[in-house]
Amino acid sequence: MTLNKTIMDNIKKVAIYSRKSRDDETEKALKQQLETQIEKCEQNNWEYDVYKEVGSSQDKHRPQYTKMVNRIQKYDYDAVVCTDQDRITRSQGGFEEFQALLQEYNVLLITDKKPFDYNNDGDAFEGTIYAFVAKMEYMQTKKRLIRGKRDSARKGNWAGGKTPVGYSYDHSTKRLVPDENAPIIERIYWLYLSGKSSTEIERIFDLEGILTPSDSKWDKARISAVLANPVYKGTAIYGRTKVSKIHKKPCGKPKQLKALKDEQIIRENAHKPIISPVKWEKVKEIRESRATKPPASRIGKVIFTGLIKCGLCGRTHSFQRRKGQELRITSCQTRHYSDDGSYTVCKNKGVRLDLFEKVFYANFSQFVNRLELYLEDIKKNIRQDSTNPADEKTILKANIKKIAASIKRVQRGFVAEIYTEDEAQKEIRQLKTQKQNLEKQIERLDRQSRSEKIGELRGTVNKLKCLLNGTSDLETKEINYLLTTLIDHIEYTRVGDHKAEINIKIHYKGQTEKKES
Repeated sequence: MTLNKTIMDNIKKVAIYSRKSRDDETEKALKQQLETQIEKCEQNNWEYDVYKEVGSSQDKHRPQYTKMVNRIQKYDYDAVVCTDQDRITRSQGGFEEFQALLQEYNVLLITDKKPFDYNNDGDAFEGTIYAFVAKMEYMQTKKRLIRGKRDSARKGNWAGGKTPVGYSYDHSTKRLVPDENAPIIERIYWLYLSGKSSTEIERIFDLEGILTPSDSKWDKARISAVLANPVYKGTAIYGRTKVSKIHKKPCGKPKQLKALKDEQIIRENAHKPIISPVKWEKVKEIRESRATKPPASRIGKVIFTGLIKCGLCGRTHSFQRRKGQELRITSCQTRHYSDDGSYTVCKNKGVRLDLFEKVFYANFSQFVNRLELYLEDIKKNIRQDSTNPADEKTILKANIKKIAASIKRVQRGFVAEIYTEDEAQKEIRQLKTQKQNLEKQIERLDRQSRSEKIGELRGTVNKLKCLLNGTSDLETKEINYLLTTLIDHIEYTRVGDHKAEINIKIHYKGQTEKKES
């Protein structure tokens, strides 16, 4: 690749971006990409930062790609170096965004074929055409892969992704075969059919030290998933979910929606079952007969959701409404097991929510009064800090530069084979953590002024006073959020008959001193 002198003179610092697709490349390919780009930077005496990851070119939310884009927007780079334009993205829309980004921040794209200056009309046009061709190639490849998977699934082959616990994948037959973990699955079903609940099975496995193949605990959720999975009766299902073209998660990624039954490929007797179909159906009947909607789901969120903890065992209390009556805090249901397997239930009793609220507000009002006095006190005694934030930022920025230089030394050491890849990654990760901590300190110095903070605190106090005097217009979820920003948890104890006292102790966030009860 030949670069003209003007481009050579303008490039001082670059970002190396190296990406491996999940399906079509090996780890060796990623390493080769990286070595080639680092060598290119060394030959041209460019400073560089390395961004490498495994991910799809269609995913705009790749962590390393996002970091690189953020740094480009801070004017940190003169160019992005990669093997080809499709390493950045094969999405037409994604390319247009990336092209606009490089144009705005006057950043070049250096590929193995040629350098692209997207502020040049010819390069911009060529890049657009190339992105369109890459997108068409990607769509054709994706279509062939999906069609191949569906055809394979129709034959009864396993195409459902991760192999379920209890089975191994036989590459020669493309079917599932029971493995050494199959007896655990059989025992889960046997215990459930003998009358045990998922919680009780979890307890048995915990006492016996039985773990999953990944050394995780067999918790209630995992056990329930095993009991509900038809794969264990020999059924293979492909296409249970589909990607939504409309609905997106908060992070921007498309949501996974449950596919309709006629959209799925279902093959009975596709592989050897661990559980007979008769027993599996019996378990399904038992599960459906036991299934009830949790009280918390029926009544929705209340203002104390997630805050009330048992004063005897620490478990979080939930809420219920009995036969249309008033809301109650439930009695604690924690089981305390003995060595012989027998158990006793926690003695902490429930109570009507309105009675609990009276005790809570009596205690909480004292905290709000103290908060208001504190606010008035700091307003009277406000003074300018003796420290100079500008001086602190200068010191922090100098330290950040030192860490950046250390990262470069490690990267060069990797190229010179002084560090192994694992050693270099570990060292760079530690240095970047230090750098991030310093950057956070700078952010804190740049945050809102003291007067703004006082205004925010005044707004919180006013909301709390409205809550206490019954004039709050906040919704239940908003009140719950307000309380959880101030309260870590409310320790609740009530032992005895229906006349027993309500005892609470409010644990506020950020306080280590003894709190009132």
